[in-house]
Amino acid sequence: MTTYVSSAKKQLRKKKIVATTTFTPEVAKKLVDISYYMAQAKNTSQLEFLEREKSKLKTPRLDRITNLLEKYKVLGETEACPAGKVLLGIYNKNKEAAEARKSAINTNLVSVISKPEVLLLAYKAIKGNKGALTQGAPMSPEAFAKLDEQQKKIYFKSLSLPDGISLHDIHLISRLIRTGRYPWGSSSRIYMDKPGQPGKLRPITIPPFSDKLVQKAIEMTLISIYEPYFERRNRSFGFRPNKGCHDALVAILKNKETNGMRTAVEGDIEAAYDSVDRDILIKILGKKISDQKFLQLVRERLNYDFVEKESNLRIKPTLGIPQGGIDSPYMFNIYMHELDEFVSTKVSEKLFNLSEGVEDGSGKRKFSKVFTSNRAKKKKSLRSQAAIKKELRSAPADRSYHKVIKLRRSLFSEVKALRLVEHHKNRISSTDNTKRFLRFFYVRYADDWIFLTNGSKEIGSIVKTMIADFLSKELKLTLSSSKTLITNITKEPAKFLGYELKISGRGPLRKKKSKIDGDKKKSITHKISGLLMYAAPDRQRMINKFHMKGFCSKDGFPTTLPWLSCLEAHAIIERFNASIRGLAEYYLPIIRNRASIHRWIYILRFACLKTLAQKYKCTIGKIFKRFGHNTYSKSAQTVKVRVVQKIDGKEHYKDWVLLTYKDLTDKIKQYSDRSDNLQREFEAVEKGQIGGYPLKKGRLPKVTNDDYLKQISWVSWRTAAAINMPCSYCGTDEGVQQHHIKHVRKRAYSLIPEQESYQKIMALRNRKQIPLCETCHKKLVHTGKYDGPKLINLAPRTTMLDNRIIHVESFVKPGEEYFGKTILEKGWKPLGNKEVQQQSYF
Repeated sequence: MTTYVSSAKKQLRKKKIVATTTFTPEVAKKLVDISYYMAQAKNTSQLEFLEREKSKLKTPRLDRITNLLEKYKVLGETEACPAGKVLLGIYNKNKEAAEARKSAINTNLVSVISKPEVLLLAYKAIKGNKGALTQGAPMSPEAFAKLDEQQKKIYFKSLSLPDGISLHDIHLISRLIRTGRYPWGSSSRIYMDKPGQPGKLRPITIPPFSDKLVQKAIEMTLISIYEPYFERRNRSFGFRPNKGCHDALVAILKNKETNGMRTAVEGDIEAAYDSVDRDILIKILGKKISDQKFLQLVRERLNYDFVEKESNLRIKPTLGIPQGGIDSPYMFNIYMHELDEFVSTKVSEKLFNLSEGVEDGSGKRKFSKVFTSNRAKKKKSLRSQAAIKKELRSAPADRSYHKVIKLRRSLFSEVKALRLVEHHKNRISSTDNTKRFLRFFYVRYADDWIFLTNGSKEIGSIVKTMIADFLSKELKLTLSSSKTLITNITKEPAKFLGYELKISGRGPLRKKKSKIDGDKKKSITHKISGLLMYAAPDRQRMINKFHMKGFCSKDGFPTTLPWLSCLEAHAIIERFNASIRGLAEYYLPIIRNRASIHRWIYILRFACLKTLAQKYKCTIGKIFKRFGHNTYSKSAQTVKVRVVQKIDGKEHYKDWVLLTYKDLTDKIKQYSDRSDNLQREFEAVEKGQIGGYPLKKGRLPKVTNDDYLKQISWVSWRTAAAINMPCSYCGTDEGVQQHHIKHVRKRAYSLIPEQESYQKIMALRNRKQIPLCETCHKKLVHTGKYDGPKLINLAPRTTMLDNRIIHVESFVKPGEEYFGKTILEKGWKPLGNKEVQQQSYF
């Protein structure tokens, strides 16, 4: 009698996933930051006060500012950006060469990087970055002594940039680059914890802001040159414009080429960035770039030094490109593109020869032992069964009962093993082994790569050896023998970018309509040859991350986050909703079985409920009694916190609802559409299309985007307008600089001192930069450098000259003029008599 094992029992038999990381509150607090949510909760509680402040701090619209804004708006509509024209010209030149399977030679690139317009575009791209205000390190005394006056000026400026940057600084940097005298500064090195790897640190090298500016200009130029060649190969997806993790995964999962793949080689390079040979990188760049001044600029940029933040030790490495540099990831892509080409040519040729039996002259294909190994296992099992049965039949009468039971158990084990062999045979492709060719598919994301093939592990071993030899001899990189795994994905999943890659237990089933008995139609189900690959979340990686952040115990049981219990209830829900949304955004467009993220959503939800329970010193049951929402629905049961505020004499409310699994799956169509769009883009590039990507909302245009010149022109003129505004405090045009602050949204408005009126304006308008002349900059901000009357004796102004000055870009853009969102547009609704008074009043 056949025994059927229930799916529940199968789940119990699976190996239990336990976190291998160590939880420490200090690390968890860094990973689950609450400063933003504390500030927003405080602002929410003072909504009516903030609305009054906006009215109080309103400014008149000066004709002078209106004329300036109109001038730049007209320029954006009528004149193309000179920098955009040059970058697009370089891109089109290389695009034509790539389409013709040739290589273009690029010259006169220093004049491109040194253009003030290009530097302004670079400034626009990086000024709002998270680490924009993080300073580099002081230059060594020996290096400083070699600088001339102009170099010293920009060096001193680099210690405070971007705070205080002006058009004068942009032109000075341009002049120094053009004359080959740009003084590269010293970087500061810090160490950050590696996610999911306790005790291991990742070095981050932070250059001065002026260096970041030049690095971004270099990266923009390199993108214009190399993107067409990367597109033509279409196997690299990391740190490229309009590409990401989902592009790499869609290329693997929604591609017919990966059907039937059985073996995966998961690549891991030891200390990839730190091991790059700079001479080889310059040589690779020289294949497409003949501008020696540009190559010298890059050589000087790579010849960096850094100062350890903790030990204050200065180090000048001879190898590698720094992690933390703006252009480092793209330069590494150029370096690793040599591997992409090697795999597509030499490895492909090797596998073809193996497939045809050319290697040994036999003419036989020797790439798969699946059928023969199954046949051998079956014969061996049958022999073992016969031997055990014979021993049982010839057992003496005095043999112990336990001995007989042991023999019978051995027989049952052999029968079960034979049954598993039969099951495995059914999973094999229906294509005849002697008629199959060796196929492979290779994808790289930065320094992570995976090689898939329909061959055996022996083929995977050959490929691994070839790639290891190439990396060692040609690129001076070391392939980690212990971490570069060869996986039979019919038995174990391969891991790539936080996913587990598996193949289905059988080929896909399809229904085909055929005519039977005249007009009658009948659907016939048939199996398609080849096994489809699918993805699921990497469970070990997920539980490691969740445990490090404090969401669960080592066994995956939800836990309380005590440092979140100090927040308001709605802020706690918003913080956990952010994690749930991030989980859904990353996994739902890719995974086949949506329920595979159910466990992780459950952990986040109950960690939230436990945190709320700790806040109110009660049980989860009482939290549902107090904040329960849809309590009679098993799938939609959750909690909701309502905040009620009086605005303009009328009560308004806003609800914060803890997301459920159902809320996410209800939006599955938009995730499927995103995946389908990525698949269409990949297939179009495979057929030869280069560029032409639609620009995503909120992104800066790149040369590969549709209508690039028109879009970048608007960005260029808006940036020029922002940096060319008069002082927002006194209105002078002399010596105007940009004052920068960070974490504008992580500071509650009520905590800003009254004398810092400029920060109040910036907080209300959510802006990180504000133009101030040198005098006002010192008087209002850097009071220690001001030699006039003490700030405490000055009567602070509560208004600026014209508030449009600090958010110029909202007024210089296509379409209608910008207006701030109303209370209703922010999600607040009038509270009527019929509204349920379930609330958390402030």
